[in-house]
Amino acid sequence: MSYEFLDIDIADGIATVTINRPDVLNGLHPQSHAEMERVWDDLDENDDVRVAILTGAGRAFCAGGDLKDMEARLAVDPAGGSGISAASGRRAVYGLLSFEKPLIAAVNGHAIGLGATLALLCDMAIVNEKAIIGDPHINIGLVPGDGGLAIWTLLAGPNRAKEFMMLGTNASAEEALALGLINRVVGPDEVMSTARELAERLANGPQVALQGTKVSINNWIKGQFASLFEVSLAAELRSMAHPDFAEGVSAALEKRPANFQ
Repeated sequence: MSYEFLDIDIADGIATVTINRPDVLNGLHPQSHAEMERVWDDLDENDDVRVAILTGAGRAFCAGGDLKDMEARLAVDPAGGSGISAASGRRAVYGLLSFEKPLIAAVNGHAIGLGATLALLCDMAIVNEKAIIGDPHINIGLVPGDGGLAIWTLLAGPNRAKEFMMLGTNASAEEALALGLINRVVGPDEVMSTARELAERLANGPQVALQGTKVSINNWIKGQFASLFEVSLAAELRSMAHPDFAEGVSAALEKRPANFQ
C-alpha cells in the first residue's frame, strides 16, 4: 500500500489510518479523496488487519472538502465543480460501508462536511469533547450530497437532519451524542487511547462473528441509505453548476457573508 496523503500504521492487528493534510485541516482534494476511495479495499485484503481506526493529523479530524483547491478550480472553469466525480463520491461512501472489518473513528478535532460523513459512516465514533460536528454544505451553496444528508437523516431523523442541513449549523460533541450520531465523548487526550482500547478488544474477538454482525447491520444501512444518497448526490452536482457555489467558496475563504443569487 502506497499513499501520499494517508498515513497507514499496522500493528497488533490494528490499522491506524491518519488523514495527513494538517495544513488544510485535513480537507480532501481529488488526490486525497482518491486515496480514501481505495484504502478500505486494501485493508480488507490485508490479512494482518483485523480492525481499523480512522483519525486526522494535527488539530482537526477532517474539514471536509479543500476550499482552496475548489477556488483554484473554479477560477479556471466556473462550471468545473469540485474535481471529484459522482463515481468517486460513490466509491468513497460505499467503500466505507462495504469495509467488512470493524472501523472506529477517532475524532480528534472538528469533523465538518465530508469529514463528518466519514466519521458517521464508521462503526463507532469516539469524539473529542471540544470538537464540533456539522455539515454546512448549504453555506457554500451546495446540497450535502456526499453522503452527509443521507447519514444524518438516518441517524438523527428527518426533521433534525433538515434543521442542521438547511441552516448549516454545527453540533457540539455532547449534542451529537444526544442525537445518536456518535458513540462516546472523551477528553482531548483520551480520544486515541479510547479508540485503541476498543480496537484491541475487537481485534481479540471472534473475527467471523464480528464481521458477520457488521455486514448484516450495514446491509440494512445501505438499503435505507441508497435512495436518499443518489438523489442528494445528483442534486449536489446540479448545485455545483450554479454561481452560488463559486460565491459560497469565495465568501467562506474571505470570511464574509455570501451574496447568493
